[in-house]
Amino acid sequence: MLEILISNKINYIFFFCSYILGSIPFGYIFYKINKNDDIRKYGSGNIGATNVNRLLGKKFATLTLFLDFSKTFIPCFFIQKYFGTELGAVCGIITIIGHMFPFWLRFRGGKGVASYIGFILVISWPLCCLFIFIWALTVKVLKYSALGAIIAIISQLLAFNFILYVQFNLSKLLWIPGEPIEFHFALFISSLILLKHRKNIISIIKL
Repeated sequence: MLEILISNKINYIFFFCSYILGSIPFGYIFYKINKNDDIRKYGSGNIGATNVNRLLGKKFATLTLFLDFSKTFIPCFFIQKYFGTELGAVCGIITIIGHMFPFWLRFRGGKGVASYIGFILVISWPLCCLFIFIWALTVKVLKYSALGAIIAIISQLLAFNFILYVQFNLSKLLWIPGEPIEFHFALFISSLILLKHRKNIISIIKL
């Protein structure tokens, strides 16, 4: 199926637009407008909502979170609905990659958590709820957003492997929303997000 998507030249228009949309660095733009400087020089050095909250406050952080979420959720949802599950999943992945590696910022973008939530909400809402619950619980208890994201992503990796096992071996006994190809894509992008948090992981280990 993936070979068919790649062989269809029209799909490259979707791929290109997905990357461009994902690469719009909303947190960077808001900081540039307000402070006329590069947000990556300050705080955690990230362009995401957590660093925006630290430097610009809740209003811009909420707006950044919403826009980073929406730029993945909206195209992924509508492409999946009107053009097929596989194309929607691929475009969602490309949008997240665009957020992480925007050519506008020399490929130094965000960590992709908010954009990932938009993607996972489309392919499997129970997993989206699991992610948000684990992240929120960790942040509330430990007051550390990056750690919450790391633990939530690890839980997703475990969940994806379990779901793929169920879908291939126990599908008649247990049904879980989502298609196998979507979970393979999600497994890939969640691993990439975890890699993006490697500095946070190293810092936590050193504590």
